[in-house]
Amino acid sequence: MKEAYLATDKNFDLECYYSYNKKWGLVTPVTLTRKNESSLSRIFEIDNGIRKVNFEFTVRVDGGQSLYEGRFDGGVTIAGKLKARDFYLPVLSDRGFQDEFETNKIRCSANFAYALPLVLEDGDYHISVHPHAIYDWQNKLKEPIERYLADSSYSSVILLEAGNLRGNQVNIFNFFAGKESNLVMPNFPSSLVNVPQWIPLIVSPAGNSRYEILAEKEINVIYTGGNHNYCIWNSARHILENLLNSRSSAVVNFRYDMAAIVAQPRGVERTGINFPKTAVNKSNLLRDILVHPSVDEATYHKNYLYYFADWLADEYVGMYRTYTVDYEADGFKKTVTFQGKGTRDLKVTFRYF
Repeated sequence: MKEAYLATDKNFDLECYYSYNKKWGLVTPVTLTRKNESSLSRIFEIDNGIRKVNFEFTVRVDGGQSLYEGRFDGGVTIAGKLKARDFYLPVLSDRGFQDEFETNKIRCSANFAYALPLVLEDGDYHISVHPHAIYDWQNKLKEPIERYLADSSYSSVILLEAGNLRGNQVNIFNFFAGKESNLVMPNFPSSLVNVPQWIPLIVSPAGNSRYEILAEKEINVIYTGGNHNYCIWNSARHILENLLNSRSSAVVNFRYDMAAIVAQPRGVERTGINFPKTAVNKSNLLRDILVHPSVDEATYHKNYLYYFADWLADEYVGMYRTYTVDYEADGFKKTVTFQGKGTRDLKVTFRYF
């Protein structure tokens, strides 16, 4: 675990992608991120389905300032102070070019101490999210998670907890000066013992991992760990966002083992996926919480579905022809299909067992 944290703390890359795709558009890396003594740079291809242009994005330090620059191969440029590590591209002087490629919908990030994207191909995955004793305070997850880890029919991954936006603690000037970041080492004790050495450990603050979707047919993901209404929610969200921001038409199937997942009282803000403390204090195992008398199980699932269906469908309406979300749990079952402006027919399923 310590080695995984230390290796991740040395990571860096530049990232650009479309957010709120109302029209079809993809931003694809052409090169790896290049580093010299004062700058990071990376070339991306921007494709609007009709025309493609290259975009070179650069972050650099100069005279005590951190700056960003961007150059499109059409000759259009942008530049400014790097006030945030993650931001939308500014308004262009060439509004015609901006409208053609919707550049104001492109978000770019200067990432430090952030795990590189996990590649998902066709197959069966087991993602155990933050299986540590702070979430699993009653030690109910050890045996079921270790059974999944021992099952070679799954490609298992363990996501390690860390502070959210951990990379923002990296001083950009010290980074270019070659100084170690020496970030505080997280300490999340785990009861897991039988963890095969070949299983990847990926640092994933609040479940916010990146994914590269290379699947063509089907991705099956079984989740274990915690918390269902925050970190696991984030992991599933990023998988679907990266699917929508890709060329893949693979079906994505999420499976939630309720005897191997815990939850917390307060979920993701403004989603309504919260639980009364009375339901969590006795047992925070998802199987136990959802049948607690104080929990409206149907409303919880309705709210959980809303983001992955309505919200994502609206945010990426240009990236699909149809987008179907099929959700099924005890006491709640719903399938919704959205019509978009793209060319792919996408399907996502959620199942609880």
